[in-house]
Amino acid sequence: MNTSEQTKLAAQVRSANGFEPIPPLHSKIPHITEAYEIQTINRNIWLQAGRKQTGYKVAFTTLESQRLFGTKEPVYGTLFKDMEFANGSTIPEGKLANPKLEGEIVMELSQDLTGDAFDEAAVRASIGAIYPALEIPDSSFSGKFNAVDMAAENAAAAGYVLGERFPLRADFDLSNIGLTMSKNGRIVDSGTSANCMGSPLNVLVWLANALAIAGQQLRAGQIVFAGSLIPIIPVHPGDSVEATVEDLGKVRCQFDTA
Repeated sequence: MNTSEQTKLAAQVRSANGFEPIPPLHSKIPHITEAYEIQTINRNIWLQAGRKQTGYKVAFTTLESQRLFGTKEPVYGTLFKDMEFANGSTIPEGKLANPKLEGEIVMELSQDLTGDAFDEAAVRASIGAIYPALEIPDSSFSGKFNAVDMAAENAAAAGYVLGERFPLRADFDLSNIGLTMSKNGRIVDSGTSANCMGSPLNVLVWLANALAIAGQQLRAGQIVFAGSLIPIIPVHPGDSVEATVEDLGKVRCQFDTA
């Protein structure tokens, strides 16, 4: 795939959204590497337009989701400040077309991760704080899409909510954090952080190395969403959702009525 073809596909992705979706693009993209190049083209355009990058999200951190979307590894996307909603916010009707809901653990970096290879110890040392969080993906595709499409369209990143910030203690076990999700006052699912590649720390190690291969790196102050602790939840106008996370408190939002 040449640069001109990537630029054209990037423009298609950039102009699409859930209200005006496009057909999946994977038949036109030879490899996921080219899909990430399309994502990078759009990220650079958005940054030049004044959007502020806040970090990354990682999707497909369970074997089940990887099988479902035809991949053997996760997919990452870029997060921007204009995707953030305050804890307890009402998401305006019409802001997102077909939002879903995920309960996640977020890690905030206290130092840059520089280099070309990272191990667990180096990555753990870079984490300054963690948050309970909700992620709200919203795809721009009209048909059945796969991991290549997800990489090209920025991993369906659309919105997120952060709970309270907790400085990471040296003895805190990232691999065994429980989460219970409620919708409209009723518990709908529960899970643990072990569902995310065994631990959110493993997700961060994977991301740091994946970005290094792409010539990028994680920076101090950036946040990383480590994947959902539970299966994705559909939401509709009028729904209220709340995640209760062990040792980290609650995070919630509601979706405005149509």
